[in-house]
Amino acid sequence: MDERKNEAPFRVTLEGADRLEDRPLREIAEFLDGLVTLVARASAGVLGRPQPAGGGRYEGPIEDASHIRLASLTSGSVVAEILPAPAAPLPGAINLDAETLSEQAIGRVIDVAAGQVDEDPELARAFSAFVDHVVGRRPDASLRLEDRRPSHHREVVVDARFGETIRAGLSATTRSDGDVTGRLFEANLEARSAQVRTPSGQRVDIQFDPDHDQDIKRALGARAEVKGEIVYDQQTRRAKAVRVREIVSGSQLALDFEGADFWTDRPVSDLIAEAGAGPVENPGDLQLQGVSEAEWEALYEALGIAQ
Repeated sequence: MDERKNEAPFRVTLEGADRLEDRPLREIAEFLDGLVTLVARASAGVLGRPQPAGGGRYEGPIEDASHIRLASLTSGSVVAEILPAPAAPLPGAINLDAETLSEQAIGRVIDVAAGQVDEDPELARAFSAFVDHVVGRRPDASLRLEDRRPSHHREVVVDARFGETIRAGLSATTRSDGDVTGRLFEANLEARSAQVRTPSGQRVDIQFDPDHDQDIKRALGARAEVKGEIVYDQQTRRAKAVRVREIVSGSQLALDFEGADFWTDRPVSDLIAEAGAGPVENPGDLQLQGVSEAEWEALYEALGIAQ
């Protein structure tokens, strides 16, 4: 029999510090409460509703997803076997419930532990503070995070220096308000994410709030200008992601061309007739008049054309 089926899908271990029975109960509670807070913050990020550090109380599906459960707490080190939140359907959502959201959130916390800080910088900052608090007190301590689901199996270990590593990673990107123009595609209204392909072929990830759902639907597949906070790669100086503030769909300019319909493709025959052009009967009519042989020779020489 495969014993993995009976394992909790996630495990967080505080290693190299005091044994569980030697630690004050208050510290154990802070450790577990910190994990819950990280999962709540990660859930908000998955839904495209991140809150800055010190933000208000989480509600609805974010709160549901943060109800992770403790399967066991064992000693040696402090070993917490973690279960995701129980299933609770999200109102109006398709194929997404609190259990799935909870698993995604725990996975995102592990992503940050693995050094992926760009997608959710606020979660990265919160994780950095968590590491400083639970690991930084003891230089020899480390934090081991495990995803033991068969199709997601991975393990990440961070030590007391990791908070500094995360902060350095966050400083490696540049942020500023701006806009990215291109064709909008691959929109996921549940995850509140999409991509923009710029005229140069570059793909830029975008994250948006529920207020922009209708704008995203209207602009999908068309050219649009996405305005908001842009994350730039510090080395390439290219836009990597945009947190949407406004979406402006492309439209024809209201220019006055004296009654001409500038946007309509017209047959060449119509344009010839309007210009009054007729067929050329004498090829000599095509010859440029008034240019001397010496001037032609000078032109050929400048163009490097041998005569």
